[in-house]
Formats: sequence, C-alpha cells, structure tokens
Amino acid sequence: MTTFLLLHGYGGTHPEHWQGYLENHLKEKNQKVLFPILPNYNEPKLDEWMTSLEKELKDIDTNTLVIAAHSLGCSLWLHYISKNPNIKPKKVFLVSPPLNDCGIIEITTFFPLPDLDLSNQNTQVIGSDNDNFILEKEFETLAENLEVPLKIIPGAGHINAPIHGDWRWMNEECLKLISDS
Repeated sequence: MTTFLLLHGYGGTHPEHWQGYLENHLKEKNQKVLFPILPNYNEPKLDEWMTSLEKELKDIDTNTLVIAAHSLGCSLWLHYISKNPNIKPKKVFLVSPPLNDCGIIEITTFFPLPDLDLSNQNTQVIGSDNDNFILEKEFETLAENLEVPLKIIPGAGHINAPIHGDWRWMNEECLKLISDS
C-alpha cells in the first residue's frame, strides 16, 4: 500500500490549504496518510523538525512512500534525504520550495540547502511565476541543482489557499500513484 507523507511549511497549515484537501481525498480512498504537525512551526528549527520526521518514518517502507511537501517542508525533506541517501521514495513533490531563507529570520536554520543530485529519484519541483517569496528563476536554479524536472504554474502565487485549496492536479497525480501500487 502507498503511504502519503504531507509536510507543511513555515506557519503550519490550515483546512483550506491544498494539503488538507489532499489528506481528505486520500483518506476517502482508504490510503495511509501521515500529516504531522511539525513542532514550533512559527519558529521552526531544523533539528526539531528532523527529529519529528525521523519518528514519523521509523517503521515506514519508504519504497512505497509519496511525499507532498510545501515550502519549508521541502527544505526539511532535502535535509532528510541528504542524511538518508539510500531512501528511494515512490514520488516526491516539492511544491514552492525556497532556495534560501527569503529574508525570514525564523527559518535560517534550514539554509543553506544540502548539495544533492536527485536525478535517480522520482522528484519534481513545482513553482509559480508569481510566488511572493520565491522568484521563478530560483525554482529553475533549484530544479537544475537537484537535476529534477520543474513544473511552473502561471499565476499560482505561493501555491496555497485561496488559489490552490482543492488542487485538482495534485489530487489526480496522487490518485495515479495509488493505482500504480
């Protein structure tokens, strides 16, 4: 069975965020969904978030794992995979991943990002051409650095509510991964 891991970003999440909708859609399909509320999400520390993620994944078959991370949750995943290079998830969606701290002092422990080549993993960077934190060029740079494909969504902002609440594309992509189990 596929296990879905949703990783929220700085400031946590809320029910109108696409991850909340995705969680509900997947649970309606009787899928296993892990959606941890990471500690101190308004003043996050990489080491605390890493500890939480390690506990979450302790007994999970990572070959059946699909990750849908948003914003700072993407940075967490990149740090985690740099320390666990033998993990090969089924799919990783990095949505609105920051390349740097975007001038937000509370998230500086997550940067710089590790130097990774994820070309042998099924990973995709997804960004927008008008994100209010991250320039389109920064998404391009990160995708190039990681050696993974990039999807740019026009006019999607930081890819969160209200523009992307119930995000049909992400729901469909995840449903395809269920049928591939």
